[in-house]
Amino acid sequence: MYNRISPYYDRLMKWFFPIGEIGRERIVEKLSAGAVLDVACGTGTLLEMAHIKGLKCYGMDLSEGMLSHAQRKVVDAEFQQASYYQMPYAEGAFDHVVATNALSGKLIDAREVLREMVRVCKTGGRILIAEWPKASKESFMERLLVWFARLSEDAPKEYLGIFRDMGYEPEIDILSERFYIYTIRK
Repeated sequence: MYNRISPYYDRLMKWFFPIGEIGRERIVEKLSAGAVLDVACGTGTLLEMAHIKGLKCYGMDLSEGMLSHAQRKVVDAEFQQASYYQMPYAEGAFDHVVATNALSGKLIDAREVLREMVRVCKTGGRILIAEWPKASKESFMERLLVWFARLSEDAPKEYLGIFRDMGYEPEIDILSERFYIYTIRK
């Protein structure tokens, strides 16, 4: 699906999911100097902002179409088509490892992806994840949002519980009722 929509992805996201753009901007604000890996980098929007800020940029995604757009946006970045479960990078390779809307897929094991993100992050580095959490109560709007998200095979998850089960107590930046940025310091 992502290969087919890659030419339109940026416009679709600005129209359907403007909070995602705000999330990427907020994450880049939190990045300091060094190397950043964007897991499921899509068309490279976050990396484009990080590159302008002076960071060394790396991106990975499963979609060849998304990566081709990312490579055109950030020609100085290094990109890999790879699995989130077996990241092709050495342990401790990055100062920052980020993911925006990458873990909410119904078939994605967020714990396993997070383990890999932690593995490739340097000691003293940070992992930043922008996602939509599972709601504490199910309103009509929540049910509608979850139904709509299932069309793209996304579903909210209980990220705070996942992080705590793994031994992390993330900082949480609430951008909206339905979109958080979790920051884990390694």
